[in-house]
Amino acid sequence: MWTPPPPPLCCQAEATMSPALGIALLCVLLTPALSQRTDAVLRLSKGVLSDALAGSLRHRDVLQGALGEVPLGRGRPGADGSADLRGGLEGGVAGGALGQGGLLGDRGLLGTAGILGGTGGLLGNGALPGNGGLLGGGSVLGVLGEGGLLSTVQGLTGLKIVELTLPRVSLQLLPGVGVHVNLYTRAALNAKCLLGLLDIAVEVNITSRVRLTMDGTGSPRLVTERCNTLLGGIKIRLLRGLLPIVDNLLASVLNRLLPNLLCPVVDVALGLVNDQLGLVNSLVPLGLLGSVQYTVSSLPLVTGQFLEVDLNTVVGRVAGGLVDYPLGKPETVPAPARAPMPPLPPMAATSSSQLCLSVSFLGTVLAGLQRDRALDLDVSTSMFPELPPLTTSTLGALVPTVFRAYPEPHELLLKIAVPEEPVVSLRKNKGVIQLRATAEVMVIHPSDVQESLCLLNIDTSLLAQFSVMDNKLKISVSLERAELSLVSSSIGGFDVSLLEMLVGQIFDFAFLPTMNRVLGVGVPLPRLLNIDFTNADIDVIEDLIILSL
Repeated sequence: MWTPPPPPLCCQAEATMSPALGIALLCVLLTPALSQRTDAVLRLSKGVLSDALAGSLRHRDVLQGALGEVPLGRGRPGADGSADLRGGLEGGVAGGALGQGGLLGDRGLLGTAGILGGTGGLLGNGALPGNGGLLGGGSVLGVLGEGGLLSTVQGLTGLKIVELTLPRVSLQLLPGVGVHVNLYTRAALNAKCLLGLLDIAVEVNITSRVRLTMDGTGSPRLVTERCNTLLGGIKIRLLRGLLPIVDNLLASVLNRLLPNLLCPVVDVALGLVNDQLGLVNSLVPLGLLGSVQYTVSSLPLVTGQFLEVDLNTVVGRVAGGLVDYPLGKPETVPAPARAPMPPLPPMAATSSSQLCLSVSFLGTVLAGLQRDRALDLDVSTSMFPELPPLTTSTLGALVPTVFRAYPEPHELLLKIAVPEEPVVSLRKNKGVIQLRATAEVMVIHPSDVQESLCLLNIDTSLLAQFSVMDNKLKISVSLERAELSLVSSSIGGFDVSLLEMLVGQIFDFAFLPTMNRVLGVGVPLPRLLNIDFTNADIDVIEDLIILSL
């Protein structure tokens, strides 16, 4: 058994690699199973959703739609639910105590036919408080007369929302349902009335219950189920002495008008968040080979702590449709069944988001590389000058029968192939890749005629380390151990242990650096709500890699 010291990791080697190797890594997210299976799980805390919603509200078009003139109706919600000030007043104070049958109505106690009304009443036309009197229509305190407060309020025109402050967002997860959203904002309105311009400032709490669903494309979507507004702190810059009455009148009307103007703000903001949620199903281009796509495999789960999204991976052609095999080659051997997603550990309360990648996911990555022959490699002295000269003379110095068979020196070509899918295992703080390679030693004769000298099996155990850069999972490997065995030979049997040192150098300077360059390209991770797992904390546990932010 040959057990060399582990070589330095080559996660980001600068050596040039062929385009096929770079594309091949991206092509590994493989053949889809007939049924959706979970390869990865993405968890998002309410803070991530809240930040996404707050970010969408900063979009310049979100609040603009609520600014402008308030639609006026006739006092009851119309087809669009709108109502106007006149209707609000008619159905409120002015339609009650001041109505025809009310206290101050035509037939009321204090009305035109009552004790205080009529020409002979205490407050009639000729009395002290009559027309022109202290409480008359033209007086300073003529609250109820023509030109008074009620007429002024009912006569408002051109009511407009002229400014909305950027809402503060608070969010609560509703297990099994979705989210409860609360937006606090301040609105500035103005209008014209008989006495001039009226400025109104009001504090608004917009509350909305939002359900998490999936659309026809399989993307998660947040849909508003109901929306309400609660007003407070109304301030009016006109007739300050009469503000309490005006507050009550305006609050009643604005409570009917503003939901129809401000609840659409929630819908527009959620629409922008949904656009970001849809990116989880976005295609990652793979050049001429097509594209890779993460897909949501089931309705996301909402708990009291996080939103959990189960993901699968598929590969598509450039023109659409699924690729049954990388590079479009027919698959002769069915792919092995994927292992189910292992149980997930609790998400730490300090984590804002978490991505769990299964050992099955990593297995499919390596299987795709193997099937596409991205791990196969030809080795010669000209390709890797760091190696000892690969000639029959060098080999003959280790194995005498080679010297006897080839007394004259000949160049050698070593063809390394990986005929079987590598097997990945994850344990506590350790990732291991079991990889079986074959190495065929070819003798180069004049005119580039090649002759097989021997065929070796190399059973290796590779230690895997993981990192994330540019939101891509990067893997680097080092050799833990290797075992050589002789499969066939044109020069008769010999002790393969004599070749352990040379094969070790070939692994150190050729095979492993090339494999690390391929793996170092990185596997694109799902991107949801602009989450970037670069520099995430990485935990390796039984059958799982967990990336936490």
